[in-house]
Amino acid sequence: MVDRLADGCLDTDAQNLLSSLKGHITDMHPEVLKAHRLPWSRDLVNPKNKTHAQYLKELGEQFVARANHQVLERLRELDVAGQELAWLYQEIRHHLWQSSEVTQNFCGRQELLARLGQQLRHDDSKQHTPLVLFGPPGIGKTALMCKLVEQMPRLLGHKTVTVLRLLGTSQMSSDARGLLKSICFQVCLAYGLPLPRAQVLDAHTRVVQFFHTLLHTVSCRNFESLVLLLDAMDDLDSVRHARRVPWLPLNCPPRVHLILSACSGALGVLDTLQRVLLDPEAYWEVKPLSGNQGQEMIQHLLVAARRTLSPVHTDLLWASLPECGNPGRLRLAFEEARKWVSFTVPAPLATTAEEATHQLCARLEQTHGRLLVAHVLGYIVSSRHGLSEAELKDVLSLDDEVLQAVYRDWTPPSKELLPRQGL
Repeated sequence: MVDRLADGCLDTDAQNLLSSLKGHITDMHPEVLKAHRLPWSRDLVNPKNKTHAQYLKELGEQFVARANHQVLERLRELDVAGQELAWLYQEIRHHLWQSSEVTQNFCGRQELLARLGQQLRHDDSKQHTPLVLFGPPGIGKTALMCKLVEQMPRLLGHKTVTVLRLLGTSQMSSDARGLLKSICFQVCLAYGLPLPRAQVLDAHTRVVQFFHTLLHTVSCRNFESLVLLLDAMDDLDSVRHARRVPWLPLNCPPRVHLILSACSGALGVLDTLQRVLLDPEAYWEVKPLSGNQGQEMIQHLLVAARRTLSPVHTDLLWASLPECGNPGRLRLAFEEARKWVSFTVPAPLATTAEEATHQLCARLEQTHGRLLVAHVLGYIVSSRHGLSEAELKDVLSLDDEVLQAVYRDWTPPSKELLPRQGL
């Protein structure tokens, strides 16, 4: 197609402008555009024509090369983006792994799970307050929260986005700013929304504002529900000693749910939450397991450890735990009972959680020595957010008293590693 004047002659000005435009575009994008020149033919492109066949070959090679280049560039971009967000993937993987470990021997709570699921479905289409699960330490709040994550697709649908944080078990989940940052990034990626900019992350108030705006943005999509589960609010530094929780939404918009857990008992985080969230229906008590459920839990633990108790030991175990429904206490009892051998009559188990903890420490001292256990527990308690295994080994390697005790029974790997005070 060419432009012609009114008298039928070729419009040379238009042709010159068109050629100039094509040349300019080709010069501006030489890596994308390549000009091919073909002689005109009535049957357009004819593969039997040698010139046309060469053109088709070059065009195919150009297309394949360009497609390969774009695929490789995209993969490179994804690799770079993955490296930039490696901290987030590690954080998510950490909490999911912890959750899978906690729910391996989950027992009971089916009625409570059903009621919570009914409440979530009832609140999904309207504005509502966050839910708070509370109970004494060791009652099983963390296991219940992790089980909720596992059952959330069945409760609210398979497209539900679930975000879990076991607070205090990682560095980012130990303070509010790191917690909100990781949640915002995870939710943005899950919903395909723009990530928060560096200017937002520089100030805590901006992070809080972005978090609240993000929840409303997700709600307005009117599609996938979002469930945030924050376990052990007592272990969040900014909440533990505060009288309010400024970042906590007092109301959740439709299709957005926030579930918290906190310990009851002495004045603490639960009292702070009760001053902020005034609706009494927002609080759900996690009660002890029944006697049968406690026995079922012990049996699950024994099977997982490939252990069996003799009838005498079984009677001794249940005699030490009359109607005990505290999963934490049951776990401590199991850790003691799994060490029993069939030809001995062990001492009765402790009747309280405090006594059971002392009994556990005494057994550790018997196995590893009093000095090592005392120093290990001292370092863990003294650290602000606990110590990883590698960090603990590093600290112990600098402890001369521990090294002197260890090297009495084990040969040092090198003379240079001997403690300064000598052996």
